[in-house]
Amino acid sequence: MVVVGGGDSGKDIALDLCHVAREVHLAASSEDATPAILRMLANHGDVLRLHPRIRQLHADGRVEFADGSSVVADTVIYCTGYAYSFPFLDTGGAVTVSDDGYVVGPLFEHVFPPSLAPSLSFVGVPRKIPIPWFLEVQARWVAQVLSGRRELPPEEEMLRSVEEHLRAREAAGVPRKLTHNIGSIEPHTIFEFGEKYCDFTPLEEWKKELMVSSVVSMMDDVETFRDLSNDSENVQKGLQEWRLGAAAQGQAKPITTPVDAEGDGF
Repeated sequence: MVVVGGGDSGKDIALDLCHVAREVHLAASSEDATPAILRMLANHGDVLRLHPRIRQLHADGRVEFADGSSVVADTVIYCTGYAYSFPFLDTGGAVTVSDDGYVVGPLFEHVFPPSLAPSLSFVGVPRKIPIPWFLEVQARWVAQVLSGRRELPPEEEMLRSVEEHLRAREAAGVPRKLTHNIGSIEPHTIFEFGEKYCDFTPLEEWKKELMVSSVVSMMDDVETFRDLSNDSENVQKGLQEWRLGAAAQGQAKPITTPVDAEGDGF
């Protein structure tokens, strides 16, 4: 079997296949040869093989790689990521998606198109973020703006902010395909976003540390990072206090007796 792509999905699927397939061939770009993939090869070298990108698929089932090597594959699984697409949305050109599918814009803070805000907003465009938490922050910001509790900057100011952001990334050599990537490029802004735009309760420092350390551990070893117990003293203390608080809250909840349709208990 051939898995195309060395991102999170590609690594996870390749690992799962190692337990059931005779051979697993992972095709990835050179920048995807991370410590996690190298560790996967060390642990599953009898089954897993790493290849460069695919050059061509042949009618006889051969998969040819960029270095000229090839294998015959029963199945090819594409884990090549996603492209932005909103075919149902007609904004008259106010919001566009680039031809390569990497960029949606212009969007102020990846959410509001300056010329159509606040009637149109996008939640979920950023990548490499703690998804549930960050999307809740975005949704709260949108709700507060729509309810009048919070105001957006003038259209010209929002547009200028978008342009400055794009120029800064270009000057820093950030590839275009990472335009909406926050976590890998500007990780500090993830936690600042909620405090800045919707008065979201700031995350405690131990939670920030836990999130960051988990990502770092995953990049090193995608198989065992969930089982590691190398948390710092600060994180261990925070987890202990959180568990005690959750337990106390659970004990304080009143116990209700179920009532049937006739109004009698049980």
